[in-house]
Amino acid sequence: MFLRRASGKRVGGCVRRSILSLLLVSIVLLLACAPVPPPAPVPAPEPVLAPTTPPSTAATTSPAPTPTPAPTPQPAPAPSLSPAPAQNQLTVHFINVGQGDSILLDLGQTEVLIDGGDTSAGASLVLYLGKVVDGDIEAVVATHSHADHIGGLIDVLRAFQVDKVYWNGEAATSKTYGDFMTLARAEPQASLEQLKRGDTINLGSLAFAVLNPPSTMFKDTNNDSIVLRLKYGDVSFLFTGDAGNDAEASMLAAGLNVVAYVLKVGHHGSKYSSSASFLKAVLPQTAVYMAGVHNSYGHPHAETLAALNQIGAKVYGADTHGTVVVATDGQGYELKLQNPGPPRAPPAIPPVPAPTPTPSPPPTAMPTPTPTPTPTPKPAPTSSTATNIKITKIFYDGLVPRTESDEYVEITNLGS
Repeated sequence: MFLRRASGKRVGGCVRRSILSLLLVSIVLLLACAPVPPPAPVPAPEPVLAPTTPPSTAATTSPAPTPTPAPTPQPAPAPSLSPAPAQNQLTVHFINVGQGDSILLDLGQTEVLIDGGDTSAGASLVLYLGKVVDGDIEAVVATHSHADHIGGLIDVLRAFQVDKVYWNGEAATSKTYGDFMTLARAEPQASLEQLKRGDTINLGSLAFAVLNPPSTMFKDTNNDSIVLRLKYGDVSFLFTGDAGNDAEASMLAAGLNVVAYVLKVGHHGSKYSSSASFLKAVLPQTAVYMAGVHNSYGHPHAETLAALNQIGAKVYGADTHGTVVVATDGQGYELKLQNPGPPRAPPAIPPVPAPTPTPSPPPTAMPTPTPTPTPTPKPAPTSSTATNIKITKIFYDGLVPRTESDEYVEITNLGS
């Protein structure tokens, strides 16, 4: 009994385990064969935002801007005395050479030098020109033979190639003149030409009209100075050398056009130039005189400054403003001063006191002359046997008031 129950119990357990195994296998097979649905998409993570700090009042309210202090105005720098001109800009340099004249005109590749100051200015003049001149100097003009106009040209002729040298034909005996002419004649490939009224100098885009000296010269060195007029566009210049009143009158009498915006004042501002009639004809807006500081001639003279002021010209001078540069494009012009400052004011000229009249002494009353009785004519003397003489007239004018009275007796010889 025992054994059968035990044996039957084991068989039944095995069967149950087998059935469970088959069920598990079937379930697995069914699951493996069933279609697998795609996995559900994983949602993208939300971007992590940086925490926003609530803006403070200070952050949201812009502070009131602190006013920037206005810059302190600085004085204008001293002008460059050697500007590089534009191709169509003419610069005219009234170079400070002390008591003397020197004027450089620069237009692109064309340079013209009018006078060169005294020999003592030659070295500094060459240095100045070296900063402006590119290549040759196309022309040198010696207005007349005085040393304060041609002395510095000696160093210029030695330092630069000069294509043309112009002069007025006047001969002089000074050593300075001799040295200048020797170098001018020896300048390689340069021509030496004499100028007279009516000539024209054409140099590049520059055309100078020669207004002085006339064909018949004055035989006076200053009045025989070469005077040139240049018109560049609408702007005109007049370069007068040391021309005096006689040359000015001659130009006006010849009906020459002397009108100019810019005038180089004649003869360093001497009162023997710049006559009222000449200045009235020129009517310059700007006048530049060239004179040394405390020169022994007293240039410029007070009379000249007063005359220039009378016509409304603004006056600049080498003794106060140094080198004066005028730059023009042909429509307008501007000035650059080595020593910036206002135009030169005319000095006060004390009025000439009227002569005190010398009182005439009161006329002295002449005493009333006492009438002189008319003398009773004496009977004629008895004629002698030899002659017959007779008093025929007695004259006395003492009754007429005068310094001296006249009286005479007329005696007639009636003959025998």
